[in-house]
Amino acid sequence: MSLITWGPQLSVGINSIDEQHKKLVNMINALNDALAAGEGKEMLGKIFNGLAAYTTKHFQFEEDLFAKYNYPETAAHKKEHADLLKQVGDLKAKMDAGNFMISMELMAFLKSWLTNHIQGTDKKYVAFLTSEGVS
Repeated sequence: MSLITWGPQLSVGINSIDEQHKKLVNMINALNDALAAGEGKEMLGKIFNGLAAYTTKHFQFEEDLFAKYNYPETAAHKKEHADLLKQVGDLKAKMDAGNFMISMELMAFLKSWLTNHIQGTDKKYVAFLTSEGVS
């Protein structure tokens, strides 16, 4: 069962970004499914590491658009990205050291962070980027 369901509430209306957000949703759902199925630490770690790597790539894509078009809220948005990447990096280091297990608590955090970030912070850049011709 999906932890996050993609729908209009998560769309920002910019195709390239929506496709990346869909991939993030699918990766979080895959991690949740693996956890629910009782997959081992190695498989969960592999999925989590893939999610972390793709999140970094996605954030860089957004930040490149911000730089290209001089988005006025770039600093605040980049700070949110950096804060999440630090949290993910800290979790990854703990997991690699054997001091952290992927749990339902982590899944709830990922769901909350992604949906709130898209519906709040990401939707703030839509009017600006679309006015610059990004679609």
